[in-house]
Amino acid sequence: MCGIAGALGRKRSARLISIVHDLVDAQRHRGPDHQQVATVEAGAWTVVLGHDRLSIIDLDPAANQPMWDHSGRYAIVYNGEIYNYLELRAELQRLGHRFRTASDTEVILESFKAWGTDAFPRFNGMFAFALLDREEPRFWLVRDRFGVKPLYYHDAFGTLTFASTMRALAREHGLAPNLAYCACGLQYFVYDRGDGSSAYEGLQAVLPGHFIAFDLSGVGLQGKSQRYYDLAERVRETRRAIEGKSDAELIRTVRELLADAVRLRLRSDVPLAISLSGGLDSASVAALMSELHPAVTGFSFGHPDAAESEGPLVAVLARARGIRVHYVWPTLAEIVESFAETLRCQDGPFAGGSLIAQNLVYAAAKRRGFKVILGGQGGDEAFMGYRKYQLFHLKHLIGSNALASGAFALSLLPSILSEKLALVDYWKHRSRYTRNRGLGSVLQLPSEAVRMGAPGGEEEWLRQWRDVTELSLPTLLRYEDRNSMAHSIESRLPFMDFRVVELGLALPASLKLRNGYGKWIVRAAMRGKVPDAIRLARFKKGFRIEQERWIREGLGSYLRAELARVWPAVEEWVRPEFRYAGIQSVFSDDRLAGAVNAFGEAVTLVWLGDSAARSSTTRAA
Repeated sequence: MCGIAGALGRKRSARLISIVHDLVDAQRHRGPDHQQVATVEAGAWTVVLGHDRLSIIDLDPAANQPMWDHSGRYAIVYNGEIYNYLELRAELQRLGHRFRTASDTEVILESFKAWGTDAFPRFNGMFAFALLDREEPRFWLVRDRFGVKPLYYHDAFGTLTFASTMRALAREHGLAPNLAYCACGLQYFVYDRGDGSSAYEGLQAVLPGHFIAFDLSGVGLQGKSQRYYDLAERVRETRRAIEGKSDAELIRTVRELLADAVRLRLRSDVPLAISLSGGLDSASVAALMSELHPAVTGFSFGHPDAAESEGPLVAVLARARGIRVHYVWPTLAEIVESFAETLRCQDGPFAGGSLIAQNLVYAAAKRRGFKVILGGQGGDEAFMGYRKYQLFHLKHLIGSNALASGAFALSLLPSILSEKLALVDYWKHRSRYTRNRGLGSVLQLPSEAVRMGAPGGEEEWLRQWRDVTELSLPTLLRYEDRNSMAHSIESRLPFMDFRVVELGLALPASLKLRNGYGKWIVRAAMRGKVPDAIRLARFKKGFRIEQERWIREGLGSYLRAELARVWPAVEEWVRPEFRYAGIQSVFSDDRLAGAVNAFGEAVTLVWLGDSAARSSTTRAA
């Protein structure tokens, strides 16, 4: 897990090299163990490659990057992990390939030499890398199937620059914030959409499951984006493969696949731990991890004696599976301090305070000396864990089977009663799904409609597919990557194993939604492994926070002070009727705590003010 950067230009220049050094310096938190920049000529082009290394696999300096193959023809800078690198290495050795290191980086190089771009679908992992063939000469930017790892690029005036972080590139090129990106987040809680857009104008992301190939033999730099992975196609193939299998067979398959996904993600030459909530997904990963790895350590936001937190349930899991847990239960001062850090490392607006909690968990893990943390991200999207899926399924049944729809509606009553306190919050979010324009806002920003609902006649897995590729996971993966890497920690997500995602989407809805539960098949697969207090809980768990209390006891006043600082630069983006009402009124504690997206509006304005200031300073320079 690292940071990568680079630049391509027609002429070798000190400026080109300086840009990459600046990018590498700006990304040092992603890879504090080693930094290096290399310059090479390829055809008529100069290619500068930079790398920040977080040493996880093969700690020997020989595994540092940029890395060259034996012949000196191919070079790579790479961010991520190829979890099946040992299997690929053995296969390549049988084909006659030789290795100088024990790293997965070298496996990528040799895989490409053996199979070309057909190597990319062979990788089970999270990755973003730049690969150079200086003899052809050609250059590739490549990103993993689901975009777990970031890769941004800027192409203008005959120069291509790329990096793992947005802010470094935006500052280098004086890019203004993308107002439509901010608006989408406020209206739908969707920021990153897997469509190549970013938080800055003119800054593109390599599409998940794609690579961009550049021909360096000519005078112009033309890149062609090509898809190497199609999730929808793979789900259709999996649906055909599992047709006719019994519930018991499919439960066993889910259990075995999850166990193998965890097993692969335990490959590490440094200590690893797990991020724990009181929910099913992280508990499942922890339970499987405890069967494969001695002395599991967990980190959780909460306290075992604080009933309002997830701590008591985490303590139940810890006792059952022999996990040593470090609980993160900060003071209000620490919450406020972490807000500023979270906004800085996210380099983009966010909608709620749970990101502060997540950031504090990674900070605690770093203090304890851990560099790898497993987590449960992706389980809700893959196995229909969100409450909305139950409503989508009910809508689907109403259109096709009145009797079945009535029985399913009755099965939801215990869950509805168990979450009666959360129903008010669910109600506040309803317009995200029922109105094309989403939630209302006091900000006036250019926006476009996003379809968040599910048409009644649509196959239900297609709505999950949209969450994985567009509406949910891209944003959550940005949150996870930035918070973890801000503390030089690699986050590994077994539920994001492509085999698990494909199977989860392919399963019949009746195996995911049953007896009023979401993720029913995961609950069945974890029987005897996860305590029933968690496995059979009907209420939704995550990083349970007390955002309203935080706001009323100090975070609200801090936000208003930050808004006052940036107000001259951002007031043009506030609707006139609210602009004249003033910060104290529009962003009072009552509104910050009660309006569904008021917190996100405040965060957005603070981020816009700081980002606009950076871009104007760069342009002036």
